[in-house]
Amino acid sequence: MSILQEYEEIEKIIGVGRVRATDKYIKHCSENGKEILYSDIVYKEKEYELFDKWFQEEMKPFQITDLDNCYSVTLWQDFFDYDWVEEKKIKQNKYGDGHCYNDAFNHYLRTEFKELHKRLKYDSENGMFCVYCNDIKDAEETAYELSCLYKNEDKMIELIKFIKEKLGYVFDCDVKM
Repeated sequence: MSILQEYEEIEKIIGVGRVRATDKYIKHCSENGKEILYSDIVYKEKEYELFDKWFQEEMKPFQITDLDNCYSVTLWQDFFDYDWVEEKKIKQNKYGDGHCYNDAFNHYLRTEFKELHKRLKYDSENGMFCVYCNDIKDAEETAYELSCLYKNEDKMIELIKFIKEKLGYVFDCDVKM
């Protein structure tokens, strides 16, 4: 079996999202004084358990819920960390709701992860971003990739600006009650 074939088999077993996360995990370990190899993660149970724990934390603030027949990936309003009017990261949300994040994440996944995007069903509401999928590996890949994007303030602000301009967002932020 070639290295490429072995890599593809591992993707089938643990999922594309986890495979993509291994480089970041190896770097994380190295920065903390622990040298590991890709093969350690894949073939050593104890190391895989440590990787799994780290991976679960990396997906936050996105939450995966098993709904028996499918999985949901959710970002709740309590974690909306970007102000869509002032286009900056904030502690408490002022403007921007689940529909805003839906538009942004839908565009991002459609352009950067086309095959994954085709397997997702979007169903966001004002207080949450939500997407459904039939496979836990797809849910993990979605949560991981969106979490990486979400934690990158520069990329998120750039995406917010793009979506606002593309869709002509207007916020009623000067309305007085």
